[in-house]
Amino acid sequence: MSKKLYKVLVDGKSCNGGDLKWSLPQAQGDSYLPGEWMGHKGNLSMCSSGLHLTTEPFKWYKQGCCFYVAETRDKKIEWDNDKCVVATARLLRPEPFPVWFDDCKKFIDGLKDIRWLKLDGKPKKEWKLFKARDAAWDAAGDAAGAAAGATALAAEAAWDAAMDAARDAARDAARAAAGDAALQAQILVCKGLKLDKKHIKHAKDRMEVWEKGYGLMCDVNGVLYVYEKI
Repeated sequence: MSKKLYKVLVDGKSCNGGDLKWSLPQAQGDSYLPGEWMGHKGNLSMCSSGLHLTTEPFKWYKQGCCFYVAETRDKKIEWDNDKCVVATARLLRPEPFPVWFDDCKKFIDGLKDIRWLKLDGKPKKEWKLFKARDAAWDAAGDAAGAAAGATALAAEAAWDAAMDAARDAARDAARAAAGDAALQAQILVCKGLKLDKKHIKHAKDRMEVWEKGYGLMCDVNGVLYVYEKI
C-alpha cells in the first residue's frame, strides 16, 4: 500500500530548505487540475539535492504554510523516516487543515485580545471569589497575556515572558494563565476523540476565568478559587 505524500509550501515556495517555486493545482469546480510535473536533474541526496516530500506534513509546519497532496513517478524512492527525496513530483490538490487545528489556531490567535486581569465585573456565582491588594497585579496582566500568547509556540517562551514582565506574584499569574491556555489548546487538539465531557468542561471553565478578567488561584473538588484585583 503506497504512502500518502505531501508537500509543505509558503506562498507556493519550498519553506524547509530551498525556495523552489512549485506549480500549484488549479481549482476546477469541485475538483483540482494537478500542477505541472516538477523535475530534478542530477544526483539525489536527502536534505541536499532533489525534490523532498513527506508523509507527516505537521512535522514541517511553518507559519502561513499550506499542505498539498503530492505524487511521484519515480520507481525507486529514498526514505528517511517520514520524508523522501525524488526526481519527479507534482501537486494534486491542497489539503485542508483538520478541524482541530483551525479551532486551536483560532483560540491561540484570540489570546492577544483577552483583557488580562481587567475585570468584566460579572463573576460567576459558583466561584469562590476573593480580593487581592498587591501592586504586583498591575504587571500580572501583561505577564499573563504574554505567557499565554506564547504557549502555543514554546513553554520556554512563555516562562521567559513571565520572568521579564513582573515580580513573583505576577510570574505566578503568568504561569497559571499559560498553563490554562495550554490545557484548553490540548483539549482542542484532541477534538473528535473520546474525551470525558467533564474534562472538556473543566478546561473551558478554567480559561473562562481569565477571559472574564479574573485570576485563577486553584480548584478544589471542582470549585474554582478566583481572585480579583482591587
